[in-house]
Amino acid sequence: MKVVMVDDSAADRMLCRILLEKVYGPELEFFEASEAAQGLKTCQVVVPDCVLLDYHLPDMTGLQFLAQLRPDNCVEAPAFAVVMLTGLSSDQLAADAMSSGAQEYLLKDRISGQRLSLAILKAMQKVGLIRDLREKHDRLAQSLAEKEVLIQELHHRVKNNLQVIASLLRLQAKASTSEAATAVLRESQLRVEAIAMIHEQLYQSPDLREVDLAQQANLLLTNLFHAFGVDPARISGQVAVCPRPEGAPLVLGVDQAVPVGLILNELVSNALKHAFPGARAGSIRVEAKAREGNVELAVIDDGVGVPEDLATRKGKSLGSRSSKSWPASCAELGS
Repeated sequence: MKVVMVDDSAADRMLCRILLEKVYGPELEFFEASEAAQGLKTCQVVVPDCVLLDYHLPDMTGLQFLAQLRPDNCVEAPAFAVVMLTGLSSDQLAADAMSSGAQEYLLKDRISGQRLSLAILKAMQKVGLIRDLREKHDRLAQSLAEKEVLIQELHHRVKNNLQVIASLLRLQAKASTSEAATAVLRESQLRVEAIAMIHEQLYQSPDLREVDLAQQANLLLTNLFHAFGVDPARISGQVAVCPRPEGAPLVLGVDQAVPVGLILNELVSNALKHAFPGARAGSIRVEAKAREGNVELAVIDDGVGVPEDLATRKGKSLGSRSSKSWPASCAELGS
């Protein structure tokens, strides 16, 4: 048992030495220091099991000693236990000592062999618990980091596989001699790319569980405008996503991001295909905002509008929906 006592009172140091020798016998290694600077050096050299620290020292207080012993930026578990000794009975002083790094607090006028050894034992047990918790925390942090890497790799591989599928659909569309088959293949390609972009966002994001809706919408618009060969001088695309009331970005979980990506893909694709015939100019705007626990999503264009007889048509398009009052295509999602 290695004990370092930092106290300017030689009588107090002798008393504690005698009391501890009765408890630990020849197993005790007792080191003394009358000043804080000397005590700090002794602790560095000896690396004791416990430090008995006087609150009032000639060159600094016990709290200042603890601050130098364990700097604020130190995240490691304490190397040894500390028992603060003082002649002052103060709850505030005791609280300050504990918050500064001491594990136990003992009044000098109440010191006995049993109390002193018990305080040292409790302090060492607390340090042991802190070390165990730190080791468990480090193991959990390492395990979490490894899982995050695996999830990132999973999203990356899924994105790559989806891009391969999209490329195959693109090649098949180019090789097709049927206009109808080509159109279907191109639509399928764009849907696959919409999902692939979500997985790309996820593996590049610091949070693997959420997708920034504004970023998702901007990437989707850029991809669709490029796929349809849109002249940005003729048709402009805008994204307006309002942050949440508390100022946080509007994000979607993975289970929401994929269907939202597909919905946006269908609505924007339809607008690009049908809203601006000929050389008609205009704009497409994606809006989103949080409202009453939900996310309201809208795709708005200033094109020719929806034909009045759309409801009577028997089209086979996926997700077709009509409304005579459509100024926009809207979707509402639980947040």
